[in-house]
Amino acid sequence: MLYSLSRCCCVKLKIILPVICLFIFTSPLYAAKTGKTEELAAGIPKTASIELAADFGLPSKTFSFKVPKNAYGVRITLSNSSADLDLFINHGSKPDELSLVDFSSEEDDYNESIFITRQSESPLESGIYYVSAVYQYDYLPMIDGKRVENIDFSIKYEVITSEPEAVLRPGYARSLVLKPENGMFAVVSVDIPRGTASFRIDVFDTDADIDIFASTKTAAKSRDEAMYASESMLGSESLHIGGYSGSRLTTGRYYISLIDQLAKELPRELSIIVTLGEDAPGKITEIPRMPEPADSFESAVLSTIEVISGNGKGSGCLLSRDGLFVTNWHVVRGADGSPSDEIFAAVSLSVYNPPVEMFSAQLIDYNEELDLALLQINAGRYGQSLPFGYDFPYYRLGDSAALRIGQPLGILGYPEVGGTGSRTSITFTSGIVSGFEAAPGCSLIKTDASISSGNSGGAVINAYYELLGIPGYIMDINNDKMGYIYPVTCFPEEWIDRIKLANDR
Repeated sequence: MLYSLSRCCCVKLKIILPVICLFIFTSPLYAAKTGKTEELAAGIPKTASIELAADFGLPSKTFSFKVPKNAYGVRITLSNSSADLDLFINHGSKPDELSLVDFSSEEDDYNESIFITRQSESPLESGIYYVSAVYQYDYLPMIDGKRVENIDFSIKYEVITSEPEAVLRPGYARSLVLKPENGMFAVVSVDIPRGTASFRIDVFDTDADIDIFASTKTAAKSRDEAMYASESMLGSESLHIGGYSGSRLTTGRYYISLIDQLAKELPRELSIIVTLGEDAPGKITEIPRMPEPADSFESAVLSTIEVISGNGKGSGCLLSRDGLFVTNWHVVRGADGSPSDEIFAAVSLSVYNPPVEMFSAQLIDYNEELDLALLQINAGRYGQSLPFGYDFPYYRLGDSAALRIGQPLGILGYPEVGGTGSRTSITFTSGIVSGFEAAPGCSLIKTDASISSGNSGGAVINAYYELLGIPGYIMDINNDKMGYIYPVTCFPEEWIDRIKLANDR
């Protein structure tokens, strides 16, 4: 019995694969037999059956469902299938040509699922969608030792709406959880009283990279729908509304959409507060003292900070008790080639969690040729003054000139691969000095230690937890990787003098 040429057929007939695959994509045999369409109701499973008739076309069953305007996402799930069915979804028309559909799921699981949101690569649209459950094999499935000519299954369509889950009161914080089953998306609302000139929205106490969309009338489900938006690389996101010269703030109800656009696997907690006026509330502006490290390794962890700029993230190394630190120039370089307008520093108060975004920094100097930058922590995250006499942990500089090939190295930083969420906790890797390479201004250190995006500007340390240099970049040729380190001997002399002076005070 031949329904069509399928993935199984292509595996078995390898010799004629090019001809077969061409035939599949140009022949009517690679079309689903959609037949009569049944309508799905949101949240209500529908039981159905596919007849495996011996004629042309892929055996399938097609359904329609409506995406309302207030939907952020939809999930379509197959269940209780006795054979391997695949899902194909199209907006506005039936998915007859399976190679041309908007969405598909063709896993080996019998019961497929597709989750589509307004943030998907092909964004969810309002209106009518069609979904086909398709059997793509060219043989009858076997159930309980017998060949069957019908496949029974259930299908369910669920809607994740953009309706507010809470109403905020200005000045009062609220805790929320972004959940994978809701697309890491939540909406709250707040009523801004008449006469308010400006207000601000602050997200805090979160391990995720949260973005904020705000609108009146309806909740924004994407940036395009938002009247106001804040999408920085910070977890502690802030959005200021109003206070613009010559403009009058619209008061009344605002809808605030909160979303983690990068990670979808684990739920993430957050707190949010709306404050009338422009100043950050006292609840989030207190700067705790840096903890006293128990040993040299804890000191190294505290001295390795995450650096966040308007154009990227990286790592950095504290070098003085008053907050001088070094990183790579490309970490704090703006897209236009000039320094980023805002630069923030985050500290690892726990090795189990992403660092806490506690400080702001200003650029002191940079060397574009060496890809190095020297910065100074000069304020808290929200621009508030540092407490009097505030001291930072810091690295002591090691003797990178004394390194020899084969000696061990350790690397601390915040690589993107160091976490399953949208932000990462501090990560330690190790390797050896693999060699050296002459470069303009100084010689670089080669290493086999794992270095990846986000490590830039972090710490390369020896067994005494002294700073030997900072990771700069990697070379990757045919999956053979080599890391390159800027040793402390590359640091400009005037930087070294400034660091020594700061620590001698």
